[in-house]
Amino acid sequence: MMKLSLPTRRSGAFRSLLALLFCLASLDTGASELAGPWKKHIVLPATATGGGVNTVLANDFDGDGKLDIISSFSGKVMLLKGPDWKQRLVVHKLPTSRPGRPGRGCIHSTLLDVDGDGDLDFCGSHQGVFWLECPDKPFSTEWKRREVDSEFQGTHCLITGDVDRDGKLDLIANSGRGTGQTSVPFSLTWQKIPPKPLEAKSWIRNVFAVRDAPGASHYTGFGDVDGDGRPDISCAAKGGEQFPGGEWFAWWRQPEDPRKPWRKHLLSDKQPGASNI
Repeated sequence: MMKLSLPTRRSGAFRSLLALLFCLASLDTGASELAGPWKKHIVLPATATGGGVNTVLANDFDGDGKLDIISSFSGKVMLLKGPDWKQRLVVHKLPTSRPGRPGRGCIHSTLLDVDGDGDLDFCGSHQGVFWLECPDKPFSTEWKRREVDSEFQGTHCLITGDVDRDGKLDLIANSGRGTGQTSVPFSLTWQKIPPKPLEAKSWIRNVFAVRDAPGASHYTGFGDVDGDGRPDISCAAKGGEQFPGGEWFAWWRQPEDPRKPWRKHLLSDKQPGASNI
């Protein structure tokens, strides 16, 4: 019969066992807290935003170790200092499509260090795709706007990813409007940051899905779907009476040269309201 030897109180094994049990108990307590209801904190009430906010991003913009928030609504991009949100600055005012018409915010946005200075800049979609340069003093200076691609219309998704695997992040965007509204209709693109982004009038455009994403293309995903070592891009289109050709989920396989058109692979169709993948 095998004899079981238990650790004594003076042994190192016993102390290790106690430490392990303490850690497990701590983990259980943390899990219990996370399982409980989360407390909601209002950063800005609906009366201050006009009732419609499409995009919110968090980042420590001023380097004080506390997260701040940048958001877009009512014709502006606003920066709010955490954690009490009392210090606020409108860093950019968006152009209006019609005089006297209430301004709208960016449909989508993301953060990217465009100019390589070590801080994250704001990339947004509103009557084209643009970026705002984060200044050295973000809460006291207006952020300067520069264009990424003014021909992009109906852009409902901006994400980043190293498409061409050169070690630098690129910007992935859709151009969802149709013929007559843009020169890049129903297309998906990836934009490469130009060598001198502070001087460039636009970025290096690479259309990988040429008129291949109709029906109100929305959010995109980025990753190596087929395991060939090259990242691919997925997308969805919500469709409906106003947006014929949609209601699908699909992904595009990246070829050896990512600047050439990519092959579309349909995942599912007849999916009303398809918008997130």
